[in-house]
Amino acid sequence: MNLYSDNEIAFFKQLLLDFDVRVDGRNEMEIRKYDIEHNIINNCFSSLKMIYNNSKNEIIFTIKGELVKEEDKKENESNLKIIINIDSMGMTNRGPNSEEYKIIKNKMESLINKLMISKINTDSLIINKNEPKLFWKLYLDIFVFDDLRMSLFQLISIGVKNTLLNVKVPKMIIFKNEIDDKFEYDLKKNYEDLTIEDSEEKINFVVPNIYVFSIINNCLYLDPSDEEMIITPSSLYISEENKSILNIESIGDSVEPILYTQIGNIIKNINS
Repeated sequence: MNLYSDNEIAFFKQLLLDFDVRVDGRNEMEIRKYDIEHNIINNCFSSLKMIYNNSKNEIIFTIKGELVKEEDKKENESNLKIIINIDSMGMTNRGPNSEEYKIIKNKMESLINKLMISKINTDSLIINKNEPKLFWKLYLDIFVFDDLRMSLFQLISIGVKNTLLNVKVPKMIIFKNEIDDKFEYDLKKNYEDLTIEDSEEKINFVVPNIYVFSIINNCLYLDPSDEEMIITPSSLYISEENKSILNIESIGDSVEPILYTQIGNIIKNINS
């Protein structure tokens, strides 16, 4: 369902193509402004609030964890240690049960998993590689206090990265039961009078960056706005680490090969 009239769409195109002006005034390679506040919710391994649109809109990110034994894993979850769930206030009178909402939610979760989560080395979540084999399974929940739409993907990916980079998990004690010689485990804070800092450990993830570009008349626009997502025939979702592109996902029409070369140079300049 399109929120804009044909006249409005024509105006957005004219601004970009004839006057070289983005609707929100940013330059081509500028990410929209946002503020981040960490550790906003107790009892989470990590939490974050992102505020954008001049403090009018918020996205909340939380990470909680579950201690899992190797034998408790489902067969198709052998390497699945970070689970993503996105939710929002709704879809402008269409509701969270609408097909459009489900499509956008599934697309976002799939892209985050493919471009970011699948690239993260999660070995640091393994507590004990011997018996009992234990690891932390993390649940990353994202709640958008706004409509859920693909134009928010750049901001959401930034929030996901910042939340993952601040994960702290409880320290564990693994011991042998003297009665039956079986290994058991418990949280370290249950056994020692420690400060919170002494009973937690930071997980040092290496998390890729994600960049989103809309392509309009063979021009690239970083972090496309709602209006640009409406008029773009194609968009690129790019995963990058250490100035090297890991993945490029294209949505929409085919992309001119020359643009892929431009993307690599643009990302190097963004990071420099």
